[in-house]
Amino acid sequence: MEYWHPSGVVSPLPLPEACGLNDVIAVWIPVGETKTTAPPPILVNVPLVDAFEASTFVTSKRALEHASARYALATLLRDIGFDPFDLRIVRDEHRKPSLMWKDAESRNRAGGPLSPQLPEITLGHSNGVSIAAVSLNGALIGLDAEPLDVPRPRNLLTMMTSGDELQYLEQLWDVNSSVGMQEAIRTWVVKEAVQKACGLGMHVAPQSFTVLNCDEVVLSHEGHGFRLEVHHWRQLLDGRAFAFGFSRLLEVV
Repeated sequence: MEYWHPSGVVSPLPLPEACGLNDVIAVWIPVGETKTTAPPPILVNVPLVDAFEASTFVTSKRALEHASARYALATLLRDIGFDPFDLRIVRDEHRKPSLMWKDAESRNRAGGPLSPQLPEITLGHSNGVSIAAVSLNGALIGLDAEPLDVPRPRNLLTMMTSGDELQYLEQLWDVNSSVGMQEAIRTWVVKEAVQKACGLGMHVAPQSFTVLNCDEVVLSHEGHGFRLEVHHWRQLLDGRAFAFGFSRLLEVV
């Protein structure tokens, strides 16, 4: 087995102005290719990687995606003044990732009681790229991306939408399957971003809320209401077109 090394540089990920350019910073990195039979690389040299979680990976692809996203985040954190080796990522019962100081000594190095507030984070990976973003003002955010050149099955629609939203996508697919598929991908990345920004992930069923013609999304889960802003756009990464979805949590009631 070999130690993991990045397959490319961490690059800024331009965001639409509506995403809050003063408060949100995003980056991306190519994941790289590997043979399906290759063993997972050793990840102990990668900042923000949890050794136990890394030990559970059985495929090289999963290990590369995990390491790349955390390396991208570590690079971003270093650029904004944090030492990623003083930090760790923890997950709650919904698998929402958050930053914590690695130990008391690490926090003391950063100023102890006067240490800066740790940013909220969001991570993702898909089809050869990993992405990471931080929210500097403490708002929960979600960022997701999917390539537009990868075919998707039509039965995906019933797994992610319902009601008027499902009807719209079905009709669009009937008229032009290519356009329908791309609109389905756009819908999916926005819903993934919403699930991340809620901090609930797939515990919120994607069919339970709509993002059709929405700048804001309202949903409920276990007696709580969530209001979120949403944005979407297309962007070229390594010459490939990706659909991006972004969401920010505005209110919980």
